[in-house]
Amino acid sequence: MYVFLKYSKQGYEISVVGESENTARYIGINVKKVIIRTMFLSGAICGIAGFLLVGGINHTITTTLAGGQGFTGVMVSWLANFNPIIMIFTSLLIVFMERGAGEISTGFGLNESYADILTGLILFFIIGSEFFVRYRLIGRQKEEKTVSEENIISEEKMNREEKTVLEEKTDKNDNSDKDEKTDKDDKEEKE
Repeated sequence: MYVFLKYSKQGYEISVVGESENTARYIGINVKKVIIRTMFLSGAICGIAGFLLVGGINHTITTTLAGGQGFTGVMVSWLANFNPIIMIFTSLLIVFMERGAGEISTGFGLNESYADILTGLILFFIIGSEFFVRYRLIGRQKEEKTVSEENIISEEKMNREEKTVLEEKTDKNDNSDKDEKTDKDDKEEKE
């Protein structure tokens, strides 16, 4: 699988379609064809895995045959960063962890569900630390004014100052008009 995904044309197409369908369409990859081919391939691989489970364990199909191994598979692939070679080692790590937690629960006379709880806690903290390794948390910081913001603020101040100057001029004009009217009124009264 590693060689197929890493070094073949189909593996390249799968990775491009997985990253961005629009980019795949832009470079001329038939997205629907790649998706259907990938679904058939993954279905065939799951069929082979199911065949090995049925043929190897108890030769019958039951509802508890998989036993949550799908969720474990998702966890393994995510911890391995979707690298098939590293998936071998992460799957071994999870198997050893589950077996060790089972031995701890039987050694201390605890219920069998404690092994699952212990494994879940360990995986929870691994995933939590992975989150903080991949992403950086940035708290809110005091915003600094940029040059453009300072220019906008200075323009607003200038506009306010111009507005007050215009208001003062209109007030003076209004007052001078009133003075002229009163002068006319005084003249008319005198006459």
